[in-house]
Amino acid sequence: MEDHGRTVEIADWDAVVSELDRFCVGGTTHAESDVANCTIREATIEIHSNGRIEGSMPLHAFDGRVETLEFDHAEGTITAESEELSYTFRRP
Repeated sequence: MEDHGRTVEIADWDAVVSELDRFCVGGTTHAESDVANCTIREATIEIHSNGRIEGSMPLHAFDGRVETLEFDHAEGTITAESEELSYTFRRP
């Protein structure tokens, strides 16, 4: 059975970039030492190594800081979480 999901800590930057690249099916990714993003059609998620997340989809945007990212490749979601918040970005 193929592994479809993985939770990674923001501090594990290499894993964040790897999972984001895997997640970005049908889109483009760009990664640097402190920021990575995925753009699929009109939707973009940008992840910063300090935990800042920016998500932009039609009629919806998010900007906050998180500690973990849960990538669900089968469902096409990234759930970003901290003690204070939870945000889910859905692949269009």
